[in-house]
Amino acid sequence: MEKMLGSAAIFVIGVAVGSLTIPALSQQFRTLKTTRLITIDLAGFCDGKEVVVDYSEVEPGASAKHYHPGYSFGYVIEGSEISTQEGRPPIVIHKGEVLLEQPMQANVSENSAPAKTVTFRILEKGKPETARVP
Repeated sequence: MEKMLGSAAIFVIGVAVGSLTIPALSQQFRTLKTTRLITIDLAGFCDGKEVVVDYSEVEPGASAKHYHPGYSFGYVIEGSEISTQEGRPPIVIHKGEVLLEQPMQANVSENSAPAKTVTFRILEKGKPETARVP
């Protein structure tokens, strides 16, 4: 009987700890809804490159550590974001401001409230727009 009570107590503690930590963990990474506005092939002007423009609605939280193989310009329409680029102090990008992310520069973006952005990227055709950093 004591073993059964001990097992039940461990189970209850596990459920309690899990219910407290899982919401916190799931809030760490933000979700976003992105709409592609346009993709332009720059052939004849800058062969092998393209420009993409996206509109994103970003929920509170943080992105995974990542980089963009090409230039990325993020314009904040609503809210604000904090960008921490590897080797640099965090910067806050407010409504009406633009963030430049250099190619191959690892970074993390985060926001504490919903935000809306328009992102312009210059990419090599066929390469991913974003790559996660382990």
